[in-house]
Amino acid sequence: MKKDRASDRFPPYLPLSYRAYLRVRKVYRQTLVRLHEVLAVRRGMGASDPETQDTARSSERPPVSNPVGAINKCVRWREDDLAQPEIRAIADRLLALREDLAGRGLRFTNTAGNFLAREFIPASERDKLWENAWLLHHSGVAPSHQVLDVGGASTAFSFYLASRGCRVAVVDNDWGNCGTLYNANYVARRMGWNLKAVDRDVECRLPFPDATFDRVFSVCVLEHLRSEVRQSLMREVGRVLKPGGIVGLTCDYDVSRPVLLTDRGLRFADRAKLERDVIEPSGLGVYGNTHWIDACSARSFLGALFLRKSANGPAG
Repeated sequence: MKKDRASDRFPPYLPLSYRAYLRVRKVYRQTLVRLHEVLAVRRGMGASDPETQDTARSSERPPVSNPVGAINKCVRWREDDLAQPEIRAIADRLLALREDLAGRGLRFTNTAGNFLAREFIPASERDKLWENAWLLHHSGVAPSHQVLDVGGASTAFSFYLASRGCRVAVVDNDWGNCGTLYNANYVARRMGWNLKAVDRDVECRLPFPDATFDRVFSVCVLEHLRSEVRQSLMREVGRVLKPGGIVGLTCDYDVSRPVLLTDRGLRFADRAKLERDVIEPSGLGVYGNTHWIDACSARSFLGALFLRKSANGPAG
C-alpha cells in the first residue's frame, strides 16, 4: 500500500507547530482509548452480545419502489433521489463548490473525516452527496439562518452552508487529529464566509445560549457515540434549537463495526433505540413521515431523519 504523504494527511498551510501538537494529541488520545478499553473488558462493560446486538429488523415488508413523499428514509434509492430536480440542483452546487475549493488549493474532508486522497472512495462520496443534498433540501435551510453543524469541521456540507450565506457554527474535536478545525477556520477566512469552528467534545455542554439556531445538523456522527453521550448531546441540541427550528441528521449501521465501548450504530429498523437515544432526550417531534423507511440489508444502513421543535417550545 502506498504510504500516505504528509501533504495528504495535513493541509499544506497547516503550521508545523500545529502539526506537532496534533501528533502529540493523537498519542495521548490513543493511550486513553486503550486504557478505557482495557477497563471496559475487566468490568464487563463491553457490548453484551456483539453478534446479535442491534440487529432488530422490521417485520413489515420493505417497499420495492422509491416511497414518494417520504423524507425520513434510507439511501437505497440514492440515484433516483439525486435525479430529482431540486436535489440534483443542490448536488451540482456541492460538487461545483468542491471543485472550486480544490482549484484554490483549499482542503475539505472525505467521508472518513480526513484529507487522505486514498480515502476519497467514489461510492462513499456518492452516499455522502445524497446525505448532504437530502438534508439541505428537506430541512428548508435558508441564507438568513443561523446554523449549527455537530461534528462537521471542514466538510463540504458545512462549507456549502457558509457559501450560501448562513451563519455557521461547527462543534468538533478533530478526532482524526489531521487539522480539520484549523482548516475549517482557515478556509472560511480565505473565502470570506461567516463560519466558526470550535474545538468541543460533544460530551460537554454546547457553548451556546438556549434557542440560538434555526437549524441543527449532524451528518453520520451519532452512531459513533456511546448511548449516554447520544442522549446528552440530543438534550443539548433540543436546548439550542429555536422554537419552530428543524434538526436534520443522518446515521448509519454496520454489522462489521468493532463493538466495545459503543455499538454497531443506528438504524430505523431498531426504532426503539432511536427513540431512546435520539428523539426522547431531544424533546423534539419527528418532522415528516412517521413510518421510517428502512429497506437496507441486515448488515448495513444509511438514512436521514428530521426532527422539529414546536413553535411553543419542546414537544410534550
